[in-house]
Amino acid sequence: MIFVTIGSMFPFDRLVQVVDRWAGHVNYSDVSMQIGAGTYHPKNARWVRTLPPDEFSNAIRNCDLMVAHLGMGSIISAMQAQKPVILLPRKMQLGEATSDHQLHGMEWLRGRPGVWIAEDESKMEELLSSFVDGKLNQAIEATSQYASVEMIDKVKKFVHAI
Repeated sequence: MIFVTIGSMFPFDRLVQVVDRWAGHVNYSDVSMQIGAGTYHPKNARWVRTLPPDEFSNAIRNCDLMVAHLGMGSIISAMQAQKPVILLPRKMQLGEATSDHQLHGMEWLRGRPGVWIAEDESKMEELLSSFVDGKLNQAIEATSQYASVEMIDKVKKFVHAI
């Protein structure tokens, strides 16, 4: 199952529309979406506006692929569940965000195991098709409750420099 979530702060009809259009085009029926306050209602996927936290966690745990905006909550959720994720950044110029911070975050995430960045709608459709064809099956790296050795070393150097 592909689970699409748009985050909790703003609608993201562009993401919902592209996945819905792709699902209809390739006749892929196992898509569930949390669409928030968006105005577009999917025709080729199951959808709800919001999910309670326990149902949201279950949807992520039970999905084969997560599709989301490039928000930290979504990324962390995918990491905790060790699910592959395709991310489409919101764009300020389209009124989807108050800044282009998600565009800047793309480069930080690019190339990480289990994370794929769709710079635009056509890339999203390409990545979704690659997933269905079995080409995007690598799980995202698990998150840890502890800081990485690299992060601890940076903090130590900072503290010793003061």
